[in-house]
Amino acid sequence: VLNMKKAYAVLFGSFMLAACGEDNSTSATGSLNANDFGEGYTIAIPFRYDEATGIAYQGTYSCNYHPDSKTFSWEENMESLDPGSFRIVGDSLWMGPVQKQSSDNDDEQTFLDAYYNVETLALSNNHDGIYGVWNVTGCERKLGESNIKCTKYIGNMSGIARTLTITKDTVYNTTIVDANNLVINEINLEVILNKELGFNIGNQYQLDNEQIIKKYPTQDFKRSFSIGNQMFEQTFTFKFDSTGMNYITKMSSNGKTCTRTQRAGFITEKMCKEESAEFLLSDRDKSEERYYYEEGPVESFGIDNDDEYYECTKGLPTEETKQLLNQYIVNSND
Repeated sequence: VLNMKKAYAVLFGSFMLAACGEDNSTSATGSLNANDFGEGYTIAIPFRYDEATGIAYQGTYSCNYHPDSKTFSWEENMESLDPGSFRIVGDSLWMGPVQKQSSDNDDEQTFLDAYYNVETLALSNNHDGIYGVWNVTGCERKLGESNIKCTKYIGNMSGIARTLTITKDTVYNTTIVDANNLVINEINLEVILNKELGFNIGNQYQLDNEQIIKKYPTQDFKRSFSIGNQMFEQTFTFKFDSTGMNYITKMSSNGKTCTRTQRAGFITEKMCKEESAEFLLSDRDKSEERYYYEEGPVESFGIDNDDEYYECTKGLPTEETKQLLNQYIVNSND
């Protein structure tokens, strides 16, 4: 409830669900509501509330990986309890840490104040104490302060709405796509040139100034640009449903289309018992073996076909476009 961990923070560099703080963005139009974004993604979180202290506990059960036997089991895991403080003022619910964390290091304290020592506001007209249906807002305040800051971003994501249905033993956290709360980022050609097309361009400004590369106005979920005489188009689709948070990106040019599929969500008891180790460990960092295979809970999953997608997009530029861009490539040995 208070910290929905990595799955809601994995944004896949997406066009729509933008990371907080991005520049060059515009608000979405009402026409986006015509899309089928799905019924929403719901995760049921074991929950316990201590009315005497005002402390709420979540995540009492988790899917735990045991490296000695290389098995997974759904079991109570007291170390994974995520305690937080619930403060109710009328129809407002402030959710935050139990106590403020502090550090002697100024940089670390700044980090703690920005990402940990924060209360998030939820509102409801259908509740009995903390129990009921709460709409999470993009409003926050630092713990112990009264100044409130509100943005379009909920849990570091724009373009969503989130509802908490709190019962005695479970919180149902539902995230839906909300086009009215959408911030659209301007296309990042530097990332596209390097990561998707495979060209390490040293001076993109020269490409812009010489009008070798051009960006065209964004149209809802479509972005277009050209390199020389070759046109490229990216389209995006989002659907949040029972399978998780699903993202589809398509890059097209000259009649060829490359499709990137990504899915994120939380691991349930059913998944823990039925899914493969590759799936259950999919959100761990494979580059660090010690962490990847460590004992403990696996809480979220992230599935994609990135390798296949980038191999495909690097094959989109024509020979003419390749020759054009090769003139601007930075030599890694320079």
